[in-house]
Amino acid sequence: MQNIRSKLNFIACCTALTAPLSVAAQLEEIVITAQKRPESLLESPLSLVVISEQELERSHFVDLADLANLAPNLQVLPHPNAASTLLLFIRGVGNSDEQVIQDPSVAVYLDGVYLSRSQGLASEFLDLERIEVLRGPQGTLYGRNATSGAVNLITKAPSFDASNFSQTLNTGSRALLRATTHLNVPVSDSVAVKVSYQNSQQNGFVRNVGTGAPRFGDEDRNAWRIDGLWQPSDDLRVRLIVDSEEASDTPAYVGAVGLLPDRVDAPKAGSVWVSDLQKNDVQADGLTAIVDWQVNSDWQVRSITSKRELSDFQYQDLHSGVRGPIAVLITEAQGTQEQLSQELNLTYSNADESLTAILGAYWFDEDANRNARNTVPGAKVRKLVFGRTVNNKAKALYGQVSWRPDWREQNLELTLGVRASEDERYVLIDRAQQSLPDGPLMFAPMSNVGQREFDNVSPSFMARYQLSDQAYVYAKRVAGYKSGGFNARASTAARFSEGFDDETLVSRELGVKAELLDRRLRVAATVFQSDYDDIQMNVQSDPNNIVVADVLNAGRASIDGFELDIDALVGEQSELTLRYGWLDANYDIIRDANGQNVASDYRFMGAPEHSVLLAWSSVLGASAESGLRYSVSYSWRDQFFGSNTTDAGVYQVPAHGLMSGDLSRAWDFDWGSLEASLWGTNLLDTAYYRWHYNAGAGGAIPSGVWGEPRTIGLKLKLEL
Repeated sequence: MQNIRSKLNFIACCTALTAPLSVAAQLEEIVITAQKRPESLLESPLSLVVISEQELERSHFVDLADLANLAPNLQVLPHPNAASTLLLFIRGVGNSDEQVIQDPSVAVYLDGVYLSRSQGLASEFLDLERIEVLRGPQGTLYGRNATSGAVNLITKAPSFDASNFSQTLNTGSRALLRATTHLNVPVSDSVAVKVSYQNSQQNGFVRNVGTGAPRFGDEDRNAWRIDGLWQPSDDLRVRLIVDSEEASDTPAYVGAVGLLPDRVDAPKAGSVWVSDLQKNDVQADGLTAIVDWQVNSDWQVRSITSKRELSDFQYQDLHSGVRGPIAVLITEAQGTQEQLSQELNLTYSNADESLTAILGAYWFDEDANRNARNTVPGAKVRKLVFGRTVNNKAKALYGQVSWRPDWREQNLELTLGVRASEDERYVLIDRAQQSLPDGPLMFAPMSNVGQREFDNVSPSFMARYQLSDQAYVYAKRVAGYKSGGFNARASTAARFSEGFDDETLVSRELGVKAELLDRRLRVAATVFQSDYDDIQMNVQSDPNNIVVADVLNAGRASIDGFELDIDALVGEQSELTLRYGWLDANYDIIRDANGQNVASDYRFMGAPEHSVLLAWSSVLGASAESGLRYSVSYSWRDQFFGSNTTDAGVYQVPAHGLMSGDLSRAWDFDWGSLEASLWGTNLLDTAYYRWHYNAGAGGAIPSGVWGEPRTIGLKLKLEL
């Protein structure tokens, strides 16, 4: 750790020394809303990464899977059975499954609305203004509690300034074609409307030489969005948003790759024995109303009301041809989900902002059904699960008060927060078994029923001290909670009905933030230590069958870490970004059925020890107006485990780095502007795994999911 800190101090010093002393250019101030009110990133006592619209464009961000390359200590894994499902981990804490009767550890919000399911997270969210990645437990200021962190997706609101139109066309490798349209119209002085549409298509990089869809990993997506803003006065603002995303991607290719140190490159084609490869269809629709009312100079009210619906179909052919002319396992699942949520918060700030407060209430109701079929052709059996009734309810009250006492020019701020949560879960499922090819369905004699309630009170405390106008230090202790639930893959009916308990995580952090050299250098550093208790762990109960897994409240773990974010202006036109994360995550105690501590047999998955992003952007030429703008970035991840258990071997994603670049030129005309960009991702054509795990039935099969090869593209953007 001392060696790491020495290296980081050296990098920070070098960065500072290479920035010329000039007042002509400054880093742009970053304003965030992570604490439910606008504030400078510099002043916020949070460890977070803010990814601006410009950075999203330069990195050619497509979906949340790309976040892993932009935010250290965040991992995004593809669910191997579902093309549009993503599994998120922050600081080593996340979910390795996507069941509707389990909550994720990372909360994802779209304009303040909680997206409760992992299905559909690979959608291409339209018209993003920025993304805020909050690292560490969240809940005091958010509708849903989360043990590891949150991802806030913030879109651009309609504008009253003028009518404008933009059309972007992206084309590139593997028949990439992505067309995006935005139209903003100020209907009157108080009403504005924005309409957006996107169609995106790209071929996968592994051909299917069997029957069905022509390739693994194809993308075929559509999304549209209508955003209306009504502002009858300076004190009242109402925003109504309707959005829809549709995807018909084909499943990712999962190959038999062995255990490390053996590594296998992605094949050009799959097995000839693949039969009727099917697309994964996802449809997500949402309606959101956001009301902001400035009651007076001190008080503001915000209401977020939302209804969202999700339907999806998943299909995956696992290892056809590996053990003969049949698949080892074919998984299918389909379901629907509907959620209603209401969040109300009241914000207070006195005249000199020495006392601020946020009080909130949250209500959430979710109904779903989900059916799954797991076919093992070698055993001539098909097992089915019918999730006929799933209902999840959540209620919460939360609040946070910040006070700056009249001492030392009010440089000290003390913050106390608390959240009280209640969660209810009910699920009824039926199980059946069928002999292949067309045997009768043999249902279990009784339905599996689970019903439980959970409650929790999570406090938080923060102290921030202002060292100067441009430097702050802070310390905090924050508790996070995730409710218990049930597990449809449980090994027995009894194990299913008993479910599993909630888990908690307490994080202690020390941080410093500063803007130096007349705001040409911005530095943020955080060191943290977390105690993780009653951990909800997905454990493969049968190493020879990935379909069977139990969720256990496994025990206790300790997580230590460090995060560093540096932005620096070099000269007048160049910017350097360094983001670094270090993790040391270990299980301390895991008790088996005999009470023995077996922690040495378990690993933290999705938790690389080191992760780093280094990015540079500048101008070729004397000025931004006359020259080409270019950017280049390199994102590197240390090796990390792909499975919690070691019963069927140790699964690891090897360390790898990815380089991306962009070269662009813009022209301004009387009628608008035109921008052309030549870009590339994975420029070094690095072969790497996105996930390494056991995908066997009737015996372990070490398996890999590969990342995309080099992609080169051309983007044209027209604005009127």
